[in-house]
Amino acid sequence: MNSEKYVAFTTEEFVLDDDFMRWVLQTDEESDRFWKAFLLQHPEKREELEEAVYIIRSLRAVEPPVPLQKLKYRHPKKQITASNRGKIGTQLLKIAAMFVFIVTLGGLLYYYQHQQIGSPVELTDGRYSENGRIILPDGTISEFESKETVIQQTASGNLTVNNDTLLPKERKTTKDESAMAQVIIPYGKRSEITLADGTRIWLNAGSTLSYPIHFTKNRREVYLSGEAFFEVTSDDAKPFYVITNDMKIRVTGTRFNVTSYNNDAVTQAVLVEGTIEASKNRLFGRSVELSPGERVVYDREEKILQKDKVDVALYSSWVNGYLIIENEPVEEIFKKLERYYNQQIVVEELNDIPRFTGKLNLADDLEKVLRNIAFSGSFRVVNEDKRYIIQQ
Repeated sequence: MNSEKYVAFTTEEFVLDDDFMRWVLQTDEESDRFWKAFLLQHPEKREELEEAVYIIRSLRAVEPPVPLQKLKYRHPKKQITASNRGKIGTQLLKIAAMFVFIVTLGGLLYYYQHQQIGSPVELTDGRYSENGRIILPDGTISEFESKETVIQQTASGNLTVNNDTLLPKERKTTKDESAMAQVIIPYGKRSEITLADGTRIWLNAGSTLSYPIHFTKNRREVYLSGEAFFEVTSDDAKPFYVITNDMKIRVTGTRFNVTSYNNDAVTQAVLVEGTIEASKNRLFGRSVELSPGERVVYDREEKILQKDKVDVALYSSWVNGYLIIENEPVEEIFKKLERYYNQQIVVEELNDIPRFTGKLNLADDLEKVLRNIAFSGSFRVVNEDKRYIIQQ
């Protein structure tokens, strides 16, 4: 067995590994020597191994022996001897144990596959807030009014917002690895975040990002609601995870975009560079590996993951201040523009839902952007009471 393959394994990956399960259930001298040596070389994996061992052993059904008195009966032609009774008892015990094991395993797997991996903190929905906010682990809240915000996390866990350092109420940083900070970006604003490991995250309008003040020794996890573009610093020994309500994405160093708004029909991830593994946000969820130029989509109604090839610029161009659109229904474009500009767009009944292909400069005001779309469609734009109305 190759020990290097297990260095980045999670608890659920150990549970599903045949060699590991064989060692737990039917240990032999060779496998015992391998896993003891692995733990000596990688003591940071002890927690995952112990959790996996516990889960596997919990799945083993242990049945009490069947009293021989209950097996006493006469065959029409043959008396069952004590020796035969023992054999029959053993066989029945094996059958019963196997039945209980299958039922228990099926039940637990069903439970884990439908159990979400939730965020340690409740992600605040900041889409209707007026200002952006940062919530520190001690409850300190800092607001900012700027449309474009630059946030940096230092190695000690301190945060700076547009070069201003944020300090907790107690004026000291915490070493608690579970302590989470939360960045809330309302409609009409965006933020660029640099984490202590050098990872850069562009957070789009109407999004919330939660992340630990200090990453653990062997894992980096952040929690997202909304949209973000990630440029993850490579570290094979410490994988990076992006977790949404529907999807869990595992990377080591790569560039990709994730969209997971609560009011959208799908959650999706688009890979620009490197590789990622995406799965449903469930324990033991089947993972899908992506190559550059591919997208994985989770349909919230059908509850399925699907992978396809796409033009990545259609999904990541917002980071550079414009939208590239190809044959997209205008209603979907209006939803994106409402978030970006934080202005209401009302679509009156249209005979046909027009589609649009082109490039929109997000530095322009919203009215100009809408008129550029209307120029190629069969509708007009009316500015009324601080909202834009789309009419046939």
